[in-house]
Amino acid sequence: MVDRRGLAATIIAGLLFGTSVPVIKLGLDFIPPDTFVTLRFSFASALVLLLQRRGWMQRELFKSKQIWIIGFINALGYVLQFQGQLIISSSNAALIISTAALMIPVLSLVYMHERMGMRKTAGVLSGFIGIVLLVTRGQAVNLRSSEVLGDFLILGTAVTIALVFVLSKDLVEKKRGRQVTGGIVLVTAMLLLPTVAFDLSASINLAPIALFYVVFLAVFATVGAYYFFMKGLESVSPTISSIILPIEVVVAVTLSVIIFGDPFNLYSGTGAFPIIAGVVLVSGAA
Repeated sequence: MVDRRGLAATIIAGLLFGTSVPVIKLGLDFIPPDTFVTLRFSFASALVLLLQRRGWMQRELFKSKQIWIIGFINALGYVLQFQGQLIISSSNAALIISTAALMIPVLSLVYMHERMGMRKTAGVLSGFIGIVLLVTRGQAVNLRSSEVLGDFLILGTAVTIALVFVLSKDLVEKKRGRQVTGGIVLVTAMLLLPTVAFDLSASINLAPIALFYVVFLAVFATVGAYYFFMKGLESVSPTISSIILPIEVVVAVTLSVIIFGDPFNLYSGTGAFPIIAGVVLVSGAA
């Protein structure tokens, strides 16, 4: 039986993560990608350090090889996401990111020996058909196209999200969710710092609205979202936690259509349906 508190925490995490995709798109108009993501995690780290007396940080955790592996994968995923969102629409980014839910059962099968079953298998196949439709848009793929490059960068982000979901489970079971959240945020921030060098020639506009986007992402979509995600992992499996992703995609796509007026052509819509259906099948089968 699924723990209700763990499920509630997971749902809240999905809502908070869902706000990040459109806010990132808005912020990229002011701040170049590597600097933007580093500022996000730097502010989040400052918040974690302020909360350390409440159990948000455990020094011994940083001796664990696992936290550094998770942090590296997480940092890589965010670099890919911020670069990818420079190129493609916010709604397409959200749809592609949601395919992480399709990868989680496969990784859980390999890493944690969780069983797949017919429903999960059908969900994975449905989702990947949707991805092909979304990325190709019914045409032969031109690998030199910037939009296709953006799609593949975001797809890389989805892979890293799935890996973080699965690899975090063991750590959360050994430590408290709050401590793991603090550890992941701090390690990710440290590993992101060198990437700022890639933006030295780019212009930065730290207008008040740009700083608002950074702080919003740091407080709500990073510390808040990761806290509730890890809290959920304390009592539910990574596959059940993948329910975050259908919630995230609904929130992100809805906000993207409202804020940016993102168009949904025939292929975007046709691709979106099997992706969402696949994610729901996978999550509902957990």
